[in-house]
Amino acid sequence: MNNLLHLKHQDRIGWIGLGEMGYNMASNLQRYLASLHLKLTVWNRTPAKSQRIHRHGAHVAKSLEELVATSNIIFTSLSNDAAVEEIYAQLIDYAEQVEHSIIFVETSTIYPALATQLSQKILFLPQKHTYLQCPVFGRPPVAKAAKLIWVTSGGDEKVIKKMCLYFTTMSKSIIHLKTPDVAKACSFKLVGNFFVVGSMEVLAEGLTLAEKSGVHQEDVLKFIEAFFPAPSWLEYSRKMVDGHVSGKDSGFSVDLGLKDVGHMRQLAKEKDASLPTADLAYSHLKSVQDKGLGDQDWTSLINPLRTASKLPSMTGAAKIIEHDEGHTVATNAVREE
Repeated sequence: MNNLLHLKHQDRIGWIGLGEMGYNMASNLQRYLASLHLKLTVWNRTPAKSQRIHRHGAHVAKSLEELVATSNIIFTSLSNDAAVEEIYAQLIDYAEQVEHSIIFVETSTIYPALATQLSQKILFLPQKHTYLQCPVFGRPPVAKAAKLIWVTSGGDEKVIKKMCLYFTTMSKSIIHLKTPDVAKACSFKLVGNFFVVGSMEVLAEGLTLAEKSGVHQEDVLKFIEAFFPAPSWLEYSRKMVDGHVSGKDSGFSVDLGLKDVGHMRQLAKEKDASLPTADLAYSHLKSVQDKGLGDQDWTSLINPLRTASKLPSMTGAAKIIEHDEGHTVATNAVREE
C-alpha cells in the first residue's frame, strides 16, 4: 500500500456505507467533526451517494484502500451480512498492510457468528486492531435526529469510553453490554428487533379483527395512542390503517425484514428456543415477497392477514372520510382486489 500514514495524535475517522441509516448517522458525526475543524472520510459502493455528504464537508476517499490508510477509526453501516462480508474481506486485507492500529465499529444487523468471525480475523492481525460490534436501534428519521439507541460490545472499557465521544453525536442513549464477546450485541439486536416485528404482527392481527368486527380503525388508533404510546406502535399502526404499506421512503423493506426475522429464527433454533411469533411474521413477510413486493415497507405483512380474512389488500395512500355515525376513519385510495 503506497503512502501509508502512521497516525498518532489525532483521530481520523472513516465511514463506509451511506444508505439511509448510514448517511444520517455519518452526517451527524461530520457535523460534530466540523465543529472541531476536522472532517470525516467516507466511501460508498455507489459513489453518487458520497457527494451529498461531501457538500457538508466530508472528504470522499477514492478507494477503500485510501480510507484504511488514512483512518484510525472506521465505522461501517451496511445492509446485510453479504455486504458486511464483502467489505470486511477487503478491509482486513488492507488493515494487514498498515502500520497503525484501527478501531473498527460495525453497526449493521448481522448474525452473531459473522461478528465473531470478523472479530477473530481482525484481532489476529499484528497491528493490534480493535473490532467493536455496535448495532443501533431506530429508523432513518430517528438517525437524522441523532436519537438512536446504541449498543456496545467488544474491546475494553478504555476503548468504549473513547468511542462514546462519537457515539453520543448520533444517539440519545447507549447500552453497554460490557463484554468482549461481540456476538452478544448481535443477539441483543435480534431480540430487540423481535420485539418490533412481534409488535407489528400483533398490530396487523388486531387491526384486521377490528375491521372485520366493524370497529372503526381510527378509534383503535386512539386507543393505541393512549395505551401503547411507543413510537413504533404509533408509526406502524398508522401506516397499516392509512394504507401506506407500499411506501418505500424511509421505510424498512420486506426483504430486509425477512433477513432479520430469518436471523431470529436461526438463532432460536441454534439455542433451542421457541419463537412462534417470529414464525408467523416470517410467513406473512414471505408471502408478500413471493408476490414480487419485497421492496414494500414491512408493515405490508398485514396484507396476507387481510387476504385470509377476505379483506382487500392495502396498497396505496389513504383518504379520510366521515361516516354517518360521526366517526372519522381512513380508507385506502387504492385497494387491491
